[in-house]
Amino acid sequence: MPGLARLLLSPPSCRDLTALRAAVAGKTVLITGASFGIGEATARLFAEAGAQVLLIARSEDKLRALAEGIRATGGRAFVYPLDLYRTQDVGPLAEQLQRRHPRIDVVISNAGKSIRRPALESLERRDLERSLAVNFSSPAALLLALLPRMIAQGEGQVINVSTVSVKPPAAPRWATYQGSKAGFDFWLRSVGLEVREKGVAVSSVYLPLVRTRMSAASDLYRFAPALSALEAAQVIAGAVVRPRERIEPWWLRGQVLAAWLFPGFVDRLLGSLEGWEQARERRRAGRS
Repeated sequence: MPGLARLLLSPPSCRDLTALRAAVAGKTVLITGASFGIGEATARLFAEAGAQVLLIARSEDKLRALAEGIRATGGRAFVYPLDLYRTQDVGPLAEQLQRRHPRIDVVISNAGKSIRRPALESLERRDLERSLAVNFSSPAALLLALLPRMIAQGEGQVINVSTVSVKPPAAPRWATYQGSKAGFDFWLRSVGLEVREKGVAVSSVYLPLVRTRMSAASDLYRFAPALSALEAAQVIAGAVVRPRERIEPWWLRGQVLAAWLFPGFVDRLLGSLEGWEQARERRRAGRS
């Protein structure tokens, strides 16, 4: 990544595999959303560092291919297919995990569903229902099932792979995604205050734009600098090597402050960008 982009994009990270190996070798790390993008890169990185990785996602074929690749290089990986939209399936899976694995040392809550659509157009598609299940209800249910074991161990870590967009300002067409992700972020930070004295650390990782399938939802993002999936995984690694409650780009608190101090200006700016993109979409539709 060029130096300027790194300065603008990168939260604190760990690119030192030796340091990551010292933190996770021999430990069991559970990763949701492991079949693509950030989750896949994180699974490969942590397995290379000597962790046993438990892979959770709905794409069973992708998970099995990932696990086979990890095992082929001497790593340890286990596949647990789960569609987080089916919240009722979370409990049985958590029971299965705890029967098969005496310890789960780190839970990386990475799975997420990104929907970019006007709120009034999303009702028939059940966008809000799906996003709340995948981004909030199911991750929360999984953690509630696993936390008692982690507390009994006397140690453990939960890492929420979040996004800078859970912080103000609100953006047009992102109501469902921002709302569901922000809800889980606040829920987990509150839970973190309850469990930290019992040996379980909770870290929230606020990632900037990452070049994945999710970022393809907007033409604007094609022109914006972005982290690669591996660079995002290295940020998550940094949260394990140097645990802290918040991992974020240096400018995020300034963004939040600007949204509070100058709400009119920020809203007009976002509105202008939205108008520019809609005009661009209409021009493209007219040419097709």
